[in-house]
Amino acid sequence: MNIYGAMNTAKWALLSAQTAIEVTGQNVANVNNPDFNKQTAILQAQFPVNQGNHFIGTGVTVASVTRNFDQFLYNQQLSANFNLNNYQARETIMNRVDTVMNETTGSGINNALSNFFQSYYNLATNPSGATERNDVVEKAKSLSAKVSFAAGQVQQTRRDTDLKITGAVPIINNLTSQIASLNKTIHETESNGAVANDYRDRREGLIKQVASYMDIGYAEANNGEVSVYMKTGRPLVTGENNFTLSTRQNPSDPATSSVFWADSAGNKVNITNDISAGQMGAWTTLRDQDLIKVQNQLDTLTASVIRDVNRIHAGAFGLDGGTGNNFFNGLAPGGRASNLNTGTGTLQPGTVLNPDNINLDHYRISFGAGGTYSVNNIDKGTASGTFSFTAGSPLTFFQQRGISIALTGAPNAGDSFDISGAFNSAFMIGVNPTVQNDLNKVAAGSTTRWGDGIAAEQIASLQYGKTIGGAWSTAGATSGVYTYTDYYGATVGGVGSTTQAATSGRKLAEAVSNQLDNLRQQSSGVALDEEMINLVKYQQAYGAAAKTITTIDEMIQTLLNIK
Repeated sequence: MNIYGAMNTAKWALLSAQTAIEVTGQNVANVNNPDFNKQTAILQAQFPVNQGNHFIGTGVTVASVTRNFDQFLYNQQLSANFNLNNYQARETIMNRVDTVMNETTGSGINNALSNFFQSYYNLATNPSGATERNDVVEKAKSLSAKVSFAAGQVQQTRRDTDLKITGAVPIINNLTSQIASLNKTIHETESNGAVANDYRDRREGLIKQVASYMDIGYAEANNGEVSVYMKTGRPLVTGENNFTLSTRQNPSDPATSSVFWADSAGNKVNITNDISAGQMGAWTTLRDQDLIKVQNQLDTLTASVIRDVNRIHAGAFGLDGGTGNNFFNGLAPGGRASNLNTGTGTLQPGTVLNPDNINLDHYRISFGAGGTYSVNNIDKGTASGTFSFTAGSPLTFFQQRGISIALTGAPNAGDSFDISGAFNSAFMIGVNPTVQNDLNKVAAGSTTRWGDGIAAEQIASLQYGKTIGGAWSTAGATSGVYTYTDYYGATVGGVGSTTQAATSGRKLAEAVSNQLDNLRQQSSGVALDEEMINLVKYQQAYGAAAKTITTIDEMIQTLLNIK
């Protein structure tokens, strides 16, 4: 090797050290970037040259810049990510509901129920007392306000949860669009033999963000492009194309919107029930199941009080000798359509046929082929038979249970509707204006002798009667399972249990996620101490290479100066 060969060897050493310093600087700069994977400059010797009976090396070069990426660990992080976000979203929403249903202050619904029935006990002892009559109305108004407030808060929580779903859809679309764009960039970069480490880090960070919203998987093709897909197999990204999501409000239940996936031809498919994890999975489950359950339970409690009090009050007499007046506003049967329905079936407002023996359970009717529908009791988890359907005509099953309600339009097979005589009663409860505006119409007597107080005592005694949860028959409901207080206590306890389960799940998911983050930090994270050592090492190498070049330059100058 001649002297210029030595100069070339030093040059490659200089360039290699410079590249290694640049890689180290990139690592240090991204020490706080959670999506960055540590990069390493891989050095390798240049091919040697034959010098007769031996080979002389020609220096060093940077063979590649690799990133410390653990595919298996990353896949585990994706799974942990949508689990953690699912529990966090559930805990946040359920904490809000738990606050609304809080009974620890002594000023909740149970206390209002107790005060209402106590006011009737007071009226029973003095049936003609104006103060006692006014107290009955005021306590009923207070009870109505507290129940309506709780129901309104649960209803608003459903609406706010739905807003989270509709707000997340454009975010997901933006993320998948960026992933598709990065697929193109990575493909073009790596097809020219370069490395796209930073682009890959950014892409995997975007995939992790999508996984915070829903349960997904992904696979990488030989060209470096990835496909991202839902666990049902529907693609969100394939190569350089992304598939967009959209939402549509359910006209029968304005608190809900359905999520649609569009294929390459623009055809939209309802995928609401396909999303089971991540924040979106938590929000849809809470909106369509957990919060509906709380609403139904509040409605059942309220409707039971309305039915039982009105039954006695309407048959009793007021101070004016009048009878036949409801104490509370009457019930208004109704329901909501599933957000998965594809037909044109529309549920019409219902009426009460038999206020003394109306069935207050919540039912789901599901349409099959041939114009029939099956009925299932949601509250008790039992099947109730199959019936024929005629559009616009009252549904036979509910007519037998003291309700007249009909569906218009043409439901498709697979469509379903939730129907109940107690529907929305917690939100709509109120004292009958006829009674509220004339205290003489508050019925306390069981006969025209308004002063016997027997009816007032019967209403007061409802507080301790088991009137909720019993079987229903055409002859009248059998003995119930719960008192009003017991039933509401079970409702509050159920909310508390659901909240606690979300909190426990979140803590466990956090522990798993933190462990995976620690493992990733060990294998792929940037350690500043290590990078400082590398920086000094490469700096010394750079200085040595520069010194070599200086020395060779001096040698050349010496040769040139020889005369």
